[in-house]
Amino acid sequence: MNSSEYKFLFELEEHHWWFVGMRKIIAALLDDQSLSAPLRILDAGCGTGFNLSWLKRYDTGAMVFGLDYSPEALRYSRQRGECLLTQGSVAALPFPNNSFDLIISLEVLDWFSPEEAGRPFGELARVLKEGGLLLIRLPAFESLRSAHDEAIRTVHRYTAGELAQCLTRQGLVLERETYANTFLFPIAVVWRWLHRRSRRQGSDVRPMPKGMGWMNSLLEKILNLEAIWLRGPNRRFPAGLSVIAVARKPLG
Repeated sequence: MNSSEYKFLFELEEHHWWFVGMRKIIAALLDDQSLSAPLRILDAGCGTGFNLSWLKRYDTGAMVFGLDYSPEALRYSRQRGECLLTQGSVAALPFPNNSFDLIISLEVLDWFSPEEAGRPFGELARVLKEGGLLLIRLPAFESLRSAHDEAIRTVHRYTAGELAQCLTRQGLVLERETYANTFLFPIAVVWRWLHRRSRRQGSDVRPMPKGMGWMNSLLEKILNLEAIWLRGPNRRFPAGLSVIAVARKPLG
């Protein structure tokens, strides 16, 4: 990620509608899963670290580890008081086999094309305990590539089929799979088409313009509606700006 983006991430991660709404969607997919405390949890690509404390919702006494390739990202994580931090790559995780009960990786593995993804997906499967859960979230649909992807160095935007294949190739069992940020999907498609030749730079993660705080609340509520829907058994969205999958490592 471009270094200037970490400042925006650090400032917005707690309250910006996209981050808040996406955490609710993650919770909708994980809350009914079987996880036994005490937990060891890894955020693989933790960025500026807000999710490390949020993940303790699954076990207040959990050991939550953050890994990121960027020293700058880890510096911001330390400002949040986090200390179980490691600099490293998802393609060569510095942890022993079977280390974690729960692993999340959000908008990280899109740095690898499906052809290159075997190594990082294999590493995540390696350090996941038997019976443990892995949640992956990635940007969806290569046709939606924009300046946002250039800013965060996205190599490939995934389909649900591509993500599921990357997981099952590692022997993981797919538990849930869905697209997300679906209700805003048509608007985003039109917006990106209209700006396809724009020279605008930087990611889409920016503070709301002054006086537009109501819009932040409205957009958060839209994502919250998606989270409520996804709490139903076997529910999924057929399209969206993001794709999310939850997989489990089999016992034995």
